[in-house]
Amino acid sequence: MNHFAALRYLALPFHAAPLLLVAIFSVLLRLALHAGLLGLPALLILGSWFFKYAFMLLDHAAEGRPGAPVLTPEAANPVGEMRPLAYALAAGVFYMGTGAIGEFLGPTALTVIRVLGLVALPAIIATHTITGSFVQALNPLAIAAMTRRLGSGYLLVVGVAIGAGLLGRAIVLDGDHLAFMLRVALLMLLWLVMFSVLGGVLHARRFEVGFEPEHSPERRSRLDERDRNRERDRFIDQVFAEFRAGGRGNPFASIQQRANQSSNPLAEYAWIHDRVTTWPDPRLANRVAQELLPLLLSARRHGDALKLVKARLQTDPDFRPLASEHLLRLAELARDAGDQPLARTLLHDFDRRFPDDPMTTRAQRLSAELAR
Repeated sequence: MNHFAALRYLALPFHAAPLLLVAIFSVLLRLALHAGLLGLPALLILGSWFFKYAFMLLDHAAEGRPGAPVLTPEAANPVGEMRPLAYALAAGVFYMGTGAIGEFLGPTALTVIRVLGLVALPAIIATHTITGSFVQALNPLAIAAMTRRLGSGYLLVVGVAIGAGLLGRAIVLDGDHLAFMLRVALLMLLWLVMFSVLGGVLHARRFEVGFEPEHSPERRSRLDERDRNRERDRFIDQVFAEFRAGGRGNPFASIQQRANQSSNPLAEYAWIHDRVTTWPDPRLANRVAQELLPLLLSARRHGDALKLVKARLQTDPDFRPLASEHLLRLAELARDAGDQPLARTLLHDFDRRFPDDPMTTRAQRLSAELAR
């Protein structure tokens, strides 16, 4: 995995939208705390919104979406995003449950179990994000599988979480010289960093975990390919209409114009040939092949050139390249490849097709060689 691709998500919480949210929430939290018990509902609401936004950031990064998300009224709906509440309840049950069995196992074993729980938490959240099932996310086998599939990316997530935890501890215990709202803002940013990096790792390891995000190079490529195929279908329909029109249309002129305007004429002629070669009338496919062959020879794609010639001859035994030099070159390539029947077929009417051609002597010498 390219760790730099995932590490760039460290900067995601420092985009305008998350920074504005953190700044506003820091002020509102300070006011709510100053209000005492009267501010308790505001504290609960702000906390709910903040943790909802953290999961929004996680999903945003995992989907590979551009920019940073904005906390909308729909997203802040109390019954909309239930993951923060679900994980808060699960964490409480885990803490009380381990505390109950810790009386029998001892403090060391209790600490080990709780640390393992914290280490497994990113895999739990990742599994929930991919599958959409909280029950599946608590399955030990699913947790182990997710940890394995994330590979070194999981170490990156845990490392970032440890770093954020140490920085958060320093801010809480040794940050008395900092303004209260600044400390709150820094703690919120550290929390958002952990979620955005986890989302970034999920996006970077999307193949390994079987996840198809909304935005990815391969998805963009498929969309581009779909659009390209649609445009090509329209062009072929136009060419077919011109071909059917006979004297009233000039389909090859349209093909030639398109290829000449392309940055890669060889590729243009190749896909057009693949489309028109299925038509019952071979004339247009032959003409496209005659333009394609010199390009294949110039690109030293000799095998493709010979395959093209053989395919055209099977459809139309009268097919030949336009230029004598190309025909002769193909005959020599066929000879060198051990396909003497193809070489003889190309040469047997050379004199009739290219009378008084400078290549005639060379063609006769090759024909005599093939006859022996």
